[in-house]
This record gives sequence, C-alpha cells and structure tokens, in this order.
Amino acid sequence: MGVLETKRVIQPPKRRRMTKRRRMMILCAKIAGITAAAIALIIGIYLVGFAKYTYINLSELTQASVAGYNGHGTLTTSTSPMAGYEDFFDTVSVSVLDTEEIKNGSLSNGDKIEIEYFYNKELAKEHKLRVRGGSEFVTIKDLPEGKPISYDELFAGVKLTYEGVAPAVAVTVTNTSTDDMLADVVYSIVDPKEFYDEGETVRVRADFDVSKAVEEAYDIEAGPEGYVKDFTVSGVDRYLTDPSELPQELLDQMKEYGATLFGTSQGDANEFGLRLLTSTGAMYTTDGGEYTFAWRTPVYISSYFTCLNEDHIGEPGNQVNDVKVVYDTGVIQSDGKAVSAEAVVVFKDIVKKADGTITVDLNEGEIVSASTKDSDIKALVRATNDEMYTSTKLEQ
Repeated sequence: MGVLETKRVIQPPKRRRMTKRRRMMILCAKIAGITAAAIALIIGIYLVGFAKYTYINLSELTQASVAGYNGHGTLTTSTSPMAGYEDFFDTVSVSVLDTEEIKNGSLSNGDKIEIEYFYNKELAKEHKLRVRGGSEFVTIKDLPEGKPISYDELFAGVKLTYEGVAPAVAVTVTNTSTDDMLADVVYSIVDPKEFYDEGETVRVRADFDVSKAVEEAYDIEAGPEGYVKDFTVSGVDRYLTDPSELPQELLDQMKEYGATLFGTSQGDANEFGLRLLTSTGAMYTTDGGEYTFAWRTPVYISSYFTCLNEDHIGEPGNQVNDVKVVYDTGVIQSDGKAVSAEAVVVFKDIVKKADGTITVDLNEGEIVSASTKDSDIKALVRATNDEMYTSTKLEQ
C-alpha cells in the first residue's frame, strides 16, 4: 500500500487595500519629520552665527523725567550706556516730538508725548548689536501746580529814580523787591532816552531766569506785550514853560531885587558901567583906586519870559528858561559927566516844584547887558537873533 503524500501550499497573505485615512496619516508624518529637521537646522544656524549678537532695548535703558509745573512742564530724557559699548551709546539720542497742540515746555499732566530713538546703525553692526528702538509714548504726570505771580506783582518792586528838572530829567530804574524770586529780576528801560519830561512814558522790561522760574514752579503772568510795563514820569520838579503860570508876587520880587544890583560899586555893576563910559568916549576917573562913577536909580521898563524851544531841550549847554527885566538907568561920574542907558537883569531857572509852587533863586540874578542903544536891548530880550528860544513880553 502506498503512501499518499500531500503537498503543503503556502498562500501569500492577502494585500490590504490602502485607505484614504491611512494615506493622510503617512503624509502628516513625513511633513512633521521635515519640519523637525528644518527647525533643527535653524536652531543650528542660530547657535553657529546669531548667538554672537548682543540685544539692546533702548526703552529699558532710557529714563524720562519732568520738571516745571502743570501747564508749563518740560520733559527730558537720559540714556544709561552699557559697559563696553560707550562709543555706540555716544551716538544714541532721544528726541521729544512736538505737536501743534503740545509743545515741550508747556506740558500738562495727562499729556501724551511721543519720543523717538536715534543711533548709528553702522556702528551697531560693527559691535554686533541688535537694537530695539523706534518710538514710544510717555504720559506726563506728577507736575506740581504753579505758584502764581500776577503781572502787577512782577512790577511791584520797580522804582523810578529821577535826577534833574523836567523837561531834562534823567531816569534810572531799580528793583526793590524782597521776594526770593523777584529780587533777582533785572528791570531795564526799553529804548532809553537821555532826558524825559513830566508826564512822559517810560517803558520798563522785566528780565528773569525763565529756567529758574520754571524749576521753582513760579507761574509768572505776562502782560499784553509780554513782560513790559509802562510807567509815567511824575512827581518831579519842572522848568516853567508857560509864562501865564508866573505869579505876580514872584515877578515883583525879581524887579525889586534886580534894581538892587545897580547899587553896588563892584562886580557886574562896575564892568557894565565902564563899558558904558568907554563906549561913549567918556573918560572915567578914580579916587584912591576906586571908580568915581555911580549908577543912576534904575526905573523899571518891562519884563520878558524866554523859553527854549522843545526840539532843543536836552541839548548840552542850553538854558531852558529865564526872565529878563529891563530898566532905564545910566552912570554918572563925580564931575557930573553922565551916560544914559538901558540895562537888563536876568533870572534863570524858574522852576515849578512837584508841589506846584514856583521858585527862582534871586541870588543868582545878574546884569547881562547895558547899552545906549534901545535896539540892542530889544534884540536881546526878544531873542531876535536866536531861533532856539521863544520870548514873551509879560504883562505887569
């Protein structure tokens, strides 16, 4: 009986069919692998190259501070350099960007101010610096309220000092304030003149350290034209320019005193007496060294007030006003020889005092002319040949 052999046939496994879901899973796995490789490559490149750079954030190294007072504040900035990069930080600057609405110097609490950083980019590359800058906004806060000083208070310490007699008064200005801030204000006259008249305006300007005022929070009010105020020259003595103000009592005193000047035998009386005698060819005689002529008792004729015209006031050497008194007189010698003449006595500097009284120094009266020619006397007292003066005959 034979043996029945059986042959084992091995069947290959059945091939599974690829599903759509499986294909997506395989694709995602491949993408993840590629991404991981790319990240590893980037990290490698960074570690090899970019790890050598130093990062700087200018905002973290910059300090912003405010000064002044609310409504008049200022913003300043300062940047602290990093050790080893001082030359780079020398190029760093921070600019406060003004706007039309807000200007640095007139800041108030709550204002938002933009600041911008600038630096040398080429130098940053040389130092392998990665700099973060650009611009940012700073909010203003903690400004104190200002200490108000009004416009009138600013000029309260002004003192005008007068020297001379109007209309030729020299004016100086001084500061009499005892306030810590105002005592340092410098007052000066705007467009100063050599001389001022009573009633004229003196413009005074106040100059002070603005930065100090802001630092100490002084809120100083300005006027319509800034820190300038007008003052009026007042309370001064004044040369008389209106002859109608001359009191009759004073004129009478000048007439009486003037007549006494011819009673002396020396000084002006002698000089003009000799002039009269020699002008007529009369020989004068002496007795024991003394002249033998005498003045005839003067008789009052008229008076004239002479005043310097306004456009010549203040010019050196000019006499502002005077009163000239004219007398009919003459000289006579002991032998009976006589010369008739008219003579003039002048009283200078008639002053209207600050209290309204009018004065003249009678002791300063002097004989200024004696002539046998009436025309010479008239030319003198009427200022005929002097266009700088105006002469007015006084009614007596």
